Amino acid sequence: MEAHAHHLRQLRAALLRRGHSIPPPPAVHPHPDRAHLAAIRAAAPRLALAACACLRRAGLPPPGPRALPALLRSAARCDGAGAYVAGAHAAAVRVGALGDGFVGTALVGAYVACGRVGDARRVFDGMAERDIVTWGVMFDSYCQTKNYKAALLLFAEMKRSGVVPDQLILATVLSACRHIRHLRTGKAIHSYMLVSHILINAHLSSALINLYASCAKMDMAEKLYNGMLRKDLVSSTAMVSGYAKNRKVEVARSIFDGMPEKDVVSWSAMISGYAESNQPSEALSLFSHMQEHGVRPDEVTVLSAISACANLGSLDKAIWIHSFTENNGLAKILCICNALIDMFAKCGGITRALSIFNEMPHKNVITWTSMIAAFAMHGDGKSALVLFEQMKKEDVEPNKVTFLNLLYACSHAGLVHEGRSLFRCMVQEYRIEPDIEHYGCMVDLLGRAKLLQEAVDLIESMHLGPNVAIWGSLLAACWMHDDLKLGAFTAKKVLELDPNHDGASVLLSNIYAKSGSWNDAEEVRGVMKLHGISKETGSSWMELNEFAAGGEKHSESDKILLKLDGKLR
Repeated sequence: MEAHAHHLRQLRAALLRRGHSIPPPPAVHPHPDRAHLAAIRAAAPRLALAACACLRRAGLPPPGPRALPALLRSAARCDGAGAYVAGAHAAAVRVGALGDGFVGTALVGAYVACGRVGDARRVFDGMAERDIVTWGVMFDSYCQTKNYKAALLLFAEMKRSGVVPDQLILATVLSACRHIRHLRTGKAIHSYMLVSHILINAHLSSALINLYASCAKMDMAEKLYNGMLRKDLVSSTAMVSGYAKNRKVEVARSIFDGMPEKDVVSWSAMISGYAESNQPSEALSLFSHMQEHGVRPDEVTVLSAISACANLGSLDKAIWIHSFTENNGLAKILCICNALIDMFAKCGGITRALSIFNEMPHKNVITWTSMIAAFAMHGDGKSALVLFEQMKKEDVEPNKVTFLNLLYACSHAGLVHEGRSLFRCMVQEYRIEPDIEHYGCMVDLLGRAKLLQEAVDLIESMHLGPNVAIWGSLLAACWMHDDLKLGAFTAKKVLELDPNHDGASVLLSNIYAKSGSWNDAEEVRGVMKLHGISKETGSSWMELNEFAAGGEKHSESDKILLKLDGKLR
């Protein structure tokens, strides 16, 4: 004991000589204060490593295989952990401990903990023997870093090595399959479990249900869910999310209502389901109920509520949700600010959208694109272009969506020269290959400007086959500018792609009538009648109710028509 105490005194003296600060022990009081404990905990990892170095310099025995795992755990907890872990790795090499399975596993885990997954994999590959724990650490590292494809490749390697996966590893691999929608591998793992008579516990059942629900295989998910003796929170939430994403919100709601307990993820899944199924009022109503039940919404929930507000188009609701984000400390989160800009633009609050944009300390390409889209939506093409120039000065690189909104802005503001320039800039300067939507905006821009032949030339130069939207845009321009010959040709192109296109059929009939080809017009109308094609009724939503062209859906349509009749007279 005396010799051991002497070594400790030597070590303490050596550490002090090297400038390390050692917190004194809590001498008298049996309960040291929290600050002192925090100091000890913060200093302990570095002191452990410094002690290891001093042992080597003093000629004392270095840490052996039993001590090295603890040393590696200490190294992983240090600030700038990578360098410390590398130092501990070097110590393991010096004492020849890398062949020890416990040391190897601890080293893999330490590299993973400090974010050096590549180094962890190199140590893993160099291990002579790897037990189930080592494999599990490596699987967890890939899933934590969202490298799900690597996790699946590792699972294939594990099978080749003859190591039998346990339930935890199978659940981890199923989670990886879910994230990248790799249904084939997930089903193979499910079959393997059944053939191998592996007990499918609650954790595995939840993983399988999540997989099948995410891959829209709700029949498989439902079969597993109904077979569960105790339907846990995770499995029930997966079913709610799966049905909601597959537009079966009523089924999702019935499961949601039957859940004995609900967490923020459950509420978010149901709210998101309503928002994505074009039921914004139900989404916002459930958002309010969630708070009444004492569940605090998170970022995901709030983003769904913002999306619902944007779809509803209600400025009052938009102001309310914005106030909620400010009062709950969410108004500075980048993705929420981006969503608020989009929401206010769609609700007619362009000034509020710009105010949020200007107050944001950090902006990404989505932020700039959202504000450009807001100006485009409100027909302010020049402001969209000014913002684009500012974006370039800030060295933010635009993407396909940015250019799509810029072209849309030019189209609706009649900025032909600017639109042409942007299209060239996208292709030549930023090397972005145009999508069908970019061509659609350009055809619309040229068509509105009566540059019909240039629009036709552009369509003929496309590397993509023109779709109904492209020809439809040109058709609308032909009708607008009375180019009946090109209009008839374009309408036929639309009908070749979509024989039941009501708009093209009506316009073709009108073009024939306008040019005096009454027999042709009558023939088109006859074909429409034969195939049951009629022009879809136009309708528009206001904040309180719906109005449809030529319809009487509104409950007070008689009074409205009488009032209009009086005004017209």
